[in-house]
Amino acid sequence: MQNRPICPYYGLNDDLCDVGCGYISPHDVNMIIRYCSKQFTECAKYLELADRVPLTSPLTAVPA
Repeated sequence: MQNRPICPYYGLNDDLCDVGCGYISPHDVNMIIRYCSKQFTECAKYLELADRVPLTSPLTAVPA
């Protein structure tokens, strides 16, 4: 399996992006495969969060 970058907000905080937190619906699975695991820079939620919630490291975000 090839290592690919994943969205830095994936599964981090339910208040930021709920994809990957708690119950994962079939729709979430599709989004995880399509965006979180390979095209997260094209995800509307990622773009919104990147603009308003700075990452202090690849694993943590600090709410603005």
